[in-house]
Amino acid sequence: MADPIILSPTDPCPSCGGHLRSARVPSDEQWARAHDRENPITLPRDMDSATPEQRATLGALYRCGTCGYLARFAPTLHRA
Repeated sequence: MADPIILSPTDPCPSCGGHLRSARVPSDEQWARAHDRENPITLPRDMDSATPEQRATLGALYRCGTCGYLARFAPTLHRA
């Protein structure tokens, strides 16, 4: 079994070598509208759809601009 890949936000994408960029985080209004049962909106593809609690626990979402590879980094790893 292969060893897990250890990444940091400054590393190149492990899939294609592209640049990992932090995903946009929806505003409180966008978040509320996206979860409105009567008239929901769709969050853009490049936006993090995790709840605020999940983002606090799991860390920021990063996406490769070339291939779309996704990775989350714990809050302690990207506070340099």
